[in-house]
Amino acid sequence: MSIQYRAMITLQEDSRFFVEFPAIQEAFTEGETLQEALLNAFEVLNLSLEGRLEDGLEIPPPDIGPLHDYLITPNANIQSALLIYFHHQNQSVRELSSILGVCIQDIKNPKKNNLTVSELEKIAHTIGKQLIIDFA
Repeated sequence: MSIQYRAMITLQEDSRFFVEFPAIQEAFTEGETLQEALLNAFEVLNLSLEGRLEDGLEIPPPDIGPLHDYLITPNANIQSALLIYFHHQNQSVRELSSILGVCIQDIKNPKKNNLTVSELEKIAHTIGKQLIIDFA
């Protein structure tokens, strides 16, 4: 599962680039250049997803966007927390933390989520999945 969210970027009349995420209403930003807008989009997406995870709010599923949209990938800690969020199925996070011998907060909270590849592999195996690592 690829964790990416669709960002819609529009050029405003003042020549600034406005960015919004249709799936995450509170996530929007802008930039003077397209490069700056994309960097700001990455930051606001991370902050919004991190906040939702910390507050126990619903997380919208990742997007698959049309070619004319931008797909923004959150940082690795948030991706690992979201993969567990979306795939833990019948295993509670408490059970996963017990299996790993890791604190629940280290699994659920991307600020504390410094899971090793080995720990992520154990989680994947426990929930009937396979960990795949890729550079994009």
